[in-house]
Amino acid sequence: MTAPIPVSVGKYRIDSILGEGAMGVVYRGHDPDIDRIVAIKTLHTHLIDTSERTAWLERFAREAKAAGKCIHGNLVTIFDYLERNEQPYLVMEFIQSETLQDRIARRPLPNLQEFGSIMTQMLAGLDAIHAAGIVHRDVKPANALLLPDGRLKIADFGVARVEALGATNGGMIGTPDYMSPEQFMGYQADHRADLFGAGVIMFELLTGQKPFESGSLGELTQKVISGQSLDLATLAPDLPAALYQISKAALVADPNQRIPNARAFATAIHAALRNIDQQVMRDTDRTIVQMPQSRPVAPVALSQTLAQQMPKSVLSRVELLLTEQIGPIAKVLVRKVSNSTTDTNQLIDKLAAEIAPEHREKFKAAVRQHLGQTGGAVSTGSAMLSPELLEALTKQLVPHIGPIAKILIKKAAKTSASRAELCQTLSGHIDDDASRAKFLDTMG
Repeated sequence: MTAPIPVSVGKYRIDSILGEGAMGVVYRGHDPDIDRIVAIKTLHTHLIDTSERTAWLERFAREAKAAGKCIHGNLVTIFDYLERNEQPYLVMEFIQSETLQDRIARRPLPNLQEFGSIMTQMLAGLDAIHAAGIVHRDVKPANALLLPDGRLKIADFGVARVEALGATNGGMIGTPDYMSPEQFMGYQADHRADLFGAGVIMFELLTGQKPFESGSLGELTQKVISGQSLDLATLAPDLPAALYQISKAALVADPNQRIPNARAFATAIHAALRNIDQQVMRDTDRTIVQMPQSRPVAPVALSQTLAQQMPKSVLSRVELLLTEQIGPIAKVLVRKVSNSTTDTNQLIDKLAAEIAPEHREKFKAAVRQHLGQTGGAVSTGSAMLSPELLEALTKQLVPHIGPIAKILIKKAAKTSASRAELCQTLSGHIDDDASRAKFLDTMG
């Protein structure tokens, strides 16, 4: 079972769990000195052999403090590092946003303007940590946060290696789909491994697919090491020619032949996009050619799944209710089922099937009471934000305010007493008077 949440760590009050993984947990905390919300990350020290714990803590402290000296607009800021009872805690900037992984999952894919912004900001952040002698080692979309104003911030830099010490003894570190050949082979990775990961992200942003398709880790390893990537020009035939060359240079297996540094990578992308008409960059609907899939998967409309409809706080409560019955595996099951269904009754039934028969009805009743519903709509305050209304509002707002639309809609719905009030609140985010009036006429 999950360990109890501490009341405080040093001067920081602990409010809740933001996320938890195999290696550690991230808490939402509060800094009383300046009255701000912070994120507090700690690692599971029980994974480290007792005889190595002191050296491990020293290394973590050294890496974390070095990362804390990196102050850059495209990096999550590290505020503090402390230890309590041989338990390390990293206090960081709290950011409530979608990840780049979330953005890639949404369709349509980024246009060239958004692609250029994402890549150049990510590479600027990598350039900053590389200049400080830090290698991220786990560059992936889940570690890039997209703020509502369009800024991107890289998270978890300088910590990946230390996180993995207990489980890997310093060996293979990273997320396989984004790992460089040298990481797969267990070699010492330098900043060029991060550039390879950025190259994988570039390919994924442009195509919606990862460059190395495989059915197993062994097959993936062989393809990455031998440089057998999919062809970008075949998957996205209408891109500027220079982008194909940049992609190839970023995904070269030999690090000595790879793009030399993050700044050169960003400069090349900027040059490739510089002479393209800005309207074309915004309006072009890139045709993505789908490659044959060796393992067909039925597509799911992501905008309609419960994982997309429901606020994270709602699903977190469902996770807690299920955890009381089956333990920590509940989080995985809730995530899996909510990503594959659009109906709350189906969610409840599938989760209830995982627990003992004598507890199922009580569990179902508790979840239904929490959701405040029996159908598929999301209960938001006194208004019912149905999947259809959410989709319609999102479609109308995205052209004016971008991807943050869905978040703002859900937030506004919690305090709106009617559809008209909800639409009036949302219209305040549209600057142009004519566009605002058209929105109200269409949705009000």
